[in-house]
Amino acid sequence: MLQVSAARALCGAILLVVTGFPAMSAADAGPGCAAESIVSGRRIERTVAVAGVARHFILDVPETIAAGAAVPVLFDFHGWGHSGPGVWKVSKFRDFAPAEQFITVYPDGLPVSLRGGEARPGWEIRAVEGNRDVAFTRAMLEILEREYCIDRGRIYSTGFSNGAFFSNLLACALPETFAAIAPVGGGRITVPCAPKQAVPVLFHHGTQDEVVPLAGALEARDRWVAINECRETRTEGACERHTGCREGVEVVFCRADGAHTWPPEATRRIWDFVQRWRR
Repeated sequence: MLQVSAARALCGAILLVVTGFPAMSAADAGPGCAAESIVSGRRIERTVAVAGVARHFILDVPETIAAGAAVPVLFDFHGWGHSGPGVWKVSKFRDFAPAEQFITVYPDGLPVSLRGGEARPGWEIRAVEGNRDVAFTRAMLEILEREYCIDRGRIYSTGFSNGAFFSNLLACALPETFAAIAPVGGGRITVPCAPKQAVPVLFHHGTQDEVVPLAGALEARDRWVAINECRETRTEGACERHTGCREGVEVVFCRADGAHTWPPEATRRIWDFVQRWRR
């Protein structure tokens, strides 16, 4: 795991000095890097068949991205009962994706019952083996790598609520794929998790969250701190940073004075955090 240098924290935000990444190796270059042209657009609706089921997702590919230029990818998974198009409408990652030059993916979940009751669109978080949404994620990545020049070392995941749980699962199931994750309003890790590679994690959680209690998010924090073998902790405004971890990663936990919502300060902080890391 390589990282760019981190600088100071100011007013609870994580501010970074980006020194640049090493040149992308041939192993990191997907087949799409040979494409002479790409399809760009702020809302590209796509469909892929996974196990005979049509799965839908939206791509945000800014026109500032050139064919052959290696770019990072950020998956943004919606909460239970929501949708990819809904997240696309409200996600603020779109505000700075053109300048930062990254592709954002807004997947659409299938009905899932989380507590044995009503089924609503969301993500399966109970198991890794045979998980339809892990297979969906792989399928989306195959399309991206075929059609765009994806830097395979810079693939990230974030999500809210059920999507945050699923981001945790992806880091456990595909640690060789995801360079960092950033759960928002999610709880404990719901599957066995012992990745050989360390995983940088940034949490955001509301102190007044009654849907996913803060205790569940703190449990997930403690699991990642243990998994990553972090040895040091310091407080920076609303965030606590766990460092001294294996492979130089960090686990950061930021509290927001709110309920079960996406904190407005989370979006920029998430991108500033995840883009520091590569596989």
